[in-house]
Amino acid sequence: MTSQQDDDDVEEWRVLYQETFGYRHPLFHPEHAVFQFQPDPKFTGHNRNRRENNKKDEKEEDEEEEWNPWKESYEQLSRGVHVMNSMEQFVGAADIQCFDHIDEALRFLDENPEGHHEKLIFLHEGTHEVNHTIRIASDVQILGASSSEDIASTVILTGRHATVLEFQEGSNNPYLGYVTVKYEVDTEHEAQVAQQLIMEVDEGAEPPRDEPKAGPLLDDDEDDDLEKVNGIETDPTTNCAMIVTGAGVEPTIERCNFQSGNADSHTVVVKDHASPKIRNSTFIGGSGGGIIITHQATGYYDSCEFAQNLQSGIRVQFQANPYFINCRIHHQGDVGVFILDDGLGHFQNCEIFSNSKFGIELKSPQTNPTVTECEIHHGGSGGICIHEEATGQFLKNRIHHNEFLAVWISEGANPIVRSNEIFDGNHGGIFVHRYGKGLIEDNDIRGNELAGIFVDTGAEPWIRNNHIHTGKQAGVYFYDGGSGVLESNEINGNTLTGVQIRTGANPRVVKNRIWNNDNGVLIHEAGMGSLEENTVFDNSMTNVFIKTEATPIVRRNKIFGSRGTGISVTDGGKGTIEENEIFDNAQSGVLVLSEAAPVIRLNRVHGNQSAGIEVSSKGDCVVRENRVFRNRFGGIMTASGSNVKETQNQVYDNLDRVRKAIDSGHCLFSVSGKEFYPMHNFYRCITCNSSERNAICQSCIERCHKGHTVMFLRCDRFYCDCGADHLERSCCLRQT
Repeated sequence: MTSQQDDDDVEEWRVLYQETFGYRHPLFHPEHAVFQFQPDPKFTGHNRNRRENNKKDEKEEDEEEEWNPWKESYEQLSRGVHVMNSMEQFVGAADIQCFDHIDEALRFLDENPEGHHEKLIFLHEGTHEVNHTIRIASDVQILGASSSEDIASTVILTGRHATVLEFQEGSNNPYLGYVTVKYEVDTEHEAQVAQQLIMEVDEGAEPPRDEPKAGPLLDDDEDDDLEKVNGIETDPTTNCAMIVTGAGVEPTIERCNFQSGNADSHTVVVKDHASPKIRNSTFIGGSGGGIIITHQATGYYDSCEFAQNLQSGIRVQFQANPYFINCRIHHQGDVGVFILDDGLGHFQNCEIFSNSKFGIELKSPQTNPTVTECEIHHGGSGGICIHEEATGQFLKNRIHHNEFLAVWISEGANPIVRSNEIFDGNHGGIFVHRYGKGLIEDNDIRGNELAGIFVDTGAEPWIRNNHIHTGKQAGVYFYDGGSGVLESNEINGNTLTGVQIRTGANPRVVKNRIWNNDNGVLIHEAGMGSLEENTVFDNSMTNVFIKTEATPIVRRNKIFGSRGTGISVTDGGKGTIEENEIFDNAQSGVLVLSEAAPVIRLNRVHGNQSAGIEVSSKGDCVVRENRVFRNRFGGIMTASGSNVKETQNQVYDNLDRVRKAIDSGHCLFSVSGKEFYPMHNFYRCITCNSSERNAICQSCIERCHKGHTVMFLRCDRFYCDCGADHLERSCCLRQT
């Protein structure tokens, strides 16, 4: 055969193929339920043979020349039957079997099981209306046929009075591809049905007297109860685009579009142990939900899109266990994915975004999906909500830029949240609320507008090995009775406090590194908790700040390098500070102020730039068995009016710069500047009319104010206002 004859043969088969099936490219059908387009076919083997001439013998070369993709595709597809709106549009081979309606084609194939035809239906371009549900109970293959680049958009199977398409028992391995399946509500028909139902109720039993009313939670959550009209329940798994139901029913569905105008149902229903394989399909614009998978159904859903449905995009319940991979779930009127009532499921590498409420919501005991490597962002209410004793695993996801909380855990929920990135939220990162639990570990939580993690109201999470950093408020915030364990986390760079505990919260904070925040740990307003074996360092103000009736235990920590004090206890703060190493802080190691009453014992306090332990006026504390050494201003220093019980402390080798300055006749300002408040006697000068707010050190009283009428005020923390030139008379000691 010559090259010209080859080309003519190819062209004849191409024309026949395209007139018969409409496709622009050869479609290969190597086996049941497998269809593959070859977008750029080699029209003959002739040119390829030239390139491979040295590798093949002459016989193989002749066989290769005869290969024609159009012919091959035609022969693989020619045993199918065709459905089209008008026979005039069909100009293919005369032996092709054609029908006006899909149910006629199905009936023909069922009645001729041993006939020439394969159970393969080509549904041609146009809108195919059905007046009743098309029920598939065999392994038929239904394929959209069109010359359009987007085949499914031009091949539409639609119904108005009942579910359009149903795969049921007997259809173990059917196929549906390249079709739009659309349920359109017949408004007049629906009104007639509803009126008939109401009349039946009126004539029969009385409706319930005490019908429950929706409360705030039902307004916020998708209502999982069946809709009721005067006591009549309508089933949300009927009157939809497609139903897949029954054990062993495993259709392959690809490149289809599903749409529904029924606000009381989901666009597609998968139930009763069914297990479809749905790929590259869309569930967009439903007046109800996108897809519901229920009653132990499973299935594999790959690269599908769920968008702009008025309810949830995906709903999983009653022990259903589907697998979703590479799907996009976005812009729903409610949550993106709703899992409840023992629902399971696996979601991997999906993008879930811009849903009106949460991206994912888990509700009710035994609900336990796995969500891994997903991108969850821009949720209207937040990223993930887990409540009502739900569990679940959330692994290696990116959760970001949500309007409210990234992850909300409440009402006894107990999930695993591990190895996620949780960042740049317009609210907080993780909120564990109202007796929520959970294991929160190995996450990177950063850059959120509020706290990285909130814990309140009886919640008891285990938070470990996370990096919680660069938040715009606190790193971890316990309040209103929250507790749990905060263990081995890296907490740094937060604008306010690294860890904050208040209002009865009582967590165990152990083995964390807390650094480069404003305050390292702040316990206040009757906060409690135990801080054990943490490393708290390099915070801007105070490493550990205890105040306003807080009563923590601070034990066996390393507390150093603060740009303020190591530990400050003030405003009635209490607690036990024991067995810590407190060193190299820019001011005091431990500072007690304003009626605070801690117990300070068995600590090593050294190398601090002010005193080791300072107790200012009205302080009331126990200082016992501490080792206090090599601190710049002194070891243990107590103010007038304080009540300090000192026993068995070892105080040695301190630099005592305050005492030495006074002994040498130097102004204390020379050792303190305005940055420090050394503790010593201070005075006022009546002659110079200084106020009680102006403190004058003993050296300046003896030199600058010699012969003046002076008054001793008290021993306390201050810097010298005379040396700072805050008085009318210049300090002569500072000048010299």
